[in-house]
Amino acid sequence: MSKRISRRTIVLGLLASSVNFGCGTNPFLIPEILFGGREARSLAEFPFKVQPKHEDAKVVVLVSSKPGLPSDLSGADRKLNVELMQVLDARLKENEEKVQVLKMPKIDEYKSEHPNWRSAHPYDIGKNFSADYVVDVEIIDMDLYKPNSQGQWLQGRAAISVNAYDLSKSVRDPAFHSDYNVEFPKGREIEVENRSQISGFYQKFVSRIAFDISLKFTSSTTDHQRTFTMD
Repeated sequence: MSKRISRRTIVLGLLASSVNFGCGTNPFLIPEILFGGREARSLAEFPFKVQPKHEDAKVVVLVSSKPGLPSDLSGADRKLNVELMQVLDARLKENEEKVQVLKMPKIDEYKSEHPNWRSAHPYDIGKNFSADYVVDVEIIDMDLYKPNSQGQWLQGRAAISVNAYDLSKSVRDPAFHSDYNVEFPKGREIEVENRSQISGFYQKFVSRIAFDISLKFTSSTTDHQRTFTMD
């Protein structure tokens, strides 16, 4: 009689295949492979942890951008900051994680009182809010249009640096780092038919970026990951 293979054995086998043989399986998507369906989830790369004797973990999200972004993307950093806070907060609540995301008015107030806030270390900014974590996002490059298309074809591109700081540690270096690059939609462009179309595309592009970054810190269902198709 053959023995039943345990779920744990399957997981270990998939991980080994992915790491050792380059089979292309993303280890963070293994739960989807095993369970499928609407409740399948990808795992967070850097989940927030509640410190002992704390009721929840407090997270500060900061977004800035390097100079030189196209003029039509003025304010993209704040737009992404607002969207990322909302998406991350929603995912954390849905997953019933004991994590509190600091609201945008508090961030705006701090930035107004500290005009040179970007020169401060994210670790120190987090301490100012008595936070447990700081998610520090920097837009390195971003554009809404396909290169050399003279604004006639939409195809969003972005290069973004994502760092997370764990303020329970004395080390001020990032506890997590990721270089995020995206092309949206992937592999194709959308013809610009009217100017109003651009603002809608811009919002959906920023929402896609915020969603992808949120996945680094909390899990999500496969249904959520299908939200940002351009069909």
